[in-house]
Amino acid sequence: MLKILRVTLRRCALLLMCVGAASCATTAQRIDARAQNAGLIRTIEQGTAFQHIVYARDVQGDATLTVFLEGDGVPWTDGLVPAADPTTRKPLALDLLLATKGAALYVTRPCYQSLSDPACRPELWTFARYGDPVVDSMMRVIATQAAMRDAKSVRLVGYSGGGVLAVLIAERLAQVSEVITIAANLDVAAWSSHHRYLPLTDSLDPARSERSHAFREVHLQGALDRTVPSSTTQRYFTRYPQAQQRTFAEFDHVCCWVEQWSRIEGELRELGYWVD
Repeated sequence: MLKILRVTLRRCALLLMCVGAASCATTAQRIDARAQNAGLIRTIEQGTAFQHIVYARDVQGDATLTVFLEGDGVPWTDGLVPAADPTTRKPLALDLLLATKGAALYVTRPCYQSLSDPACRPELWTFARYGDPVVDSMMRVIATQAAMRDAKSVRLVGYSGGGVLAVLIAERLAQVSEVITIAANLDVAAWSSHHRYLPLTDSLDPARSERSHAFREVHLQGALDRTVPSSTTQRYFTRYPQAQQRTFAEFDHVCCWVEQWSRIEGELRELGYWVD
């Protein structure tokens, strides 16, 4: 009886240790585990002055490489102090990749997911989150990954602030044929003013860009989105009238993009916004 009790206590202790280890995992580790469990290949790639984590699913014969870009994550702590770790707690863009067929990448931003380069500083996820250093480094990684795979074109899919980066990268990377944004704050100044945030003084703003757009672009918005209301994006569509808008009546900033992604992707294909 005593032996059975000892074995039972030992098993309970091991179980508690496992639960404790899981609860202590960092945000980056949890995202890594999710990507690994889904069969994605993880590598660390060099951009300009920064490293980036890339999760990849390669499919032979795909001419177009789809690249997913995540939202801003958690730039601030309590809205006042730059976060020590800006990594998103809910990687919606990664979930979109997992719901999409074909060759695809997920590329992180500089200094996110526990990557700390000497050039990392809080401005890169606060006031300069859409600045040249971020855009240039991510663009280099995407261009390198596309060349490695002999991709004929690149499709950028960006969620929230990742949509801002998708547009800014597409303006600079000739291989981009399509940009699809989801709940993106395309007019950075109007969005900041609406929420009474401090201006993102060291960031680029797509709504005030002087660059031409040779790529197809469609921007998906939720009618119930209070984080990025459609009223804050109108200047962008005035600046680029060829850009298409699609508004989903029951959607907000988070719901229901992942749940309905297969249907949305199918509609985009039918409308010619998603071309293989």
